Amino acid sequence: MLGYGAAQTGAFISFIPLLTLLLPEKAGVIGGADKALLLSLAAMLGGLTAAAANVMFGALSDRTHSRFGRRRPWILCGVAAVAISLTLLALARSPVQLVLGVIVFQIAVNVLYAPLTALVPDMVPHAQKGLISAWAGAALPVANLFTALVVSRLAGWTGAQFAVVGVAVAVLIVPFAVRLREPPAAPRQASFRLSLTALRDGRFRALFVSRLLAESAVAINTLYLLYWLLGLPGGATPAGWSVADVFASLLVVSTLAATFGGFAGGALSDRLRGRRGFVIAGSAGMALALGLMVGWSAWPGLLAAQLLFGLSHGVHATTVAAMTAESLPDPTRAGRDLGVMNIAIAVPQSLAPACAAVLLASGLPLSAVFMAAAAAALAASLVLAAARRRG
Repeated sequence: MLGYGAAQTGAFISFIPLLTLLLPEKAGVIGGADKALLLSLAAMLGGLTAAAANVMFGALSDRTHSRFGRRRPWILCGVAAVAISLTLLALARSPVQLVLGVIVFQIAVNVLYAPLTALVPDMVPHAQKGLISAWAGAALPVANLFTALVVSRLAGWTGAQFAVVGVAVAVLIVPFAVRLREPPAAPRQASFRLSLTALRDGRFRALFVSRLLAESAVAINTLYLLYWLLGLPGGATPAGWSVADVFASLLVVSTLAATFGGFAGGALSDRLRGRRGFVIAGSAGMALALGLMVGWSAWPGLLAAQLLFGLSHGVHATTVAAMTAESLPDPTRAGRDLGVMNIAIAVPQSLAPACAAVLLASGLPLSAVFMAAAAAALAASLVLAAARRRG
């Protein structure tokens, strides 16, 4: 479990610093006044790429039969591909290079991430899925902490920022992958086939829609928090603090809250043998937090909002991952069906920025984008609540 938690942390470090800090900074340098639109375009195309890549590489890992296992070869190849793609992004000097770099990066990340997530249904019994998901759920807040305390402190040294991300990914994932002992693979399937048939299952479909909406809210908070802080009037933040100081502090607070919420939600959902109520509460809490940030956009309102967002996101991320692992219609095709579910994580990386771009292009302020994200998180909780009433 500890090894898997470390590997998940490495996977999240591969993309969280990029999405929260490095990509907005790159878009700002390259795009100038059009930085928000360039960021939205890069994130949108990258998200679409990620959605397709996750399904494809999950299904390919299902079909892999080798002396080194099904998932391990893909995980190790993914680490190498991530290092190459980070180098391309560090060297990007034009909008086209930046967008193409993001597309290559999203393919690389999903070569790694799709088989890594498939290890949970492969190897972990239901009674421990909440705990393993809690360890995996800690990956996001730790990646945020890494961004705040390591990557952001290398500001101005772009090459060093990208390099430290690549090194961290390798250090956290490679030892786990090398030592991994996978269970015997299922009999070889007749053919490789991409399919969305998992969505025919009502429980899986409701969870998919709910997760799509919740992850859209997460994507907005991840991509636009820095720009939100940059747009605040003077006096909204503590005296003597730079935007970088406030950004780092909020990430640290959100990280600690998400870590606590993730472990509490995972352990309690194992003990109570129920996940749905925790998932609903987590998405509703994120909606409240985003609304609070817009309504009280000065210190300590920003602090309270990100504290609540982190706590709620931790509960949601852990319990929704465990619920997903228990809801797969066909365990023999775990990689493929988890890839389908991961569309609900990847598509918001393009859907949310696209919606944000439309709102911003129409002249609405960034606050409207965050309120739309709050509405999406609230809708996520309502979808699961309605599915439960239908039985």
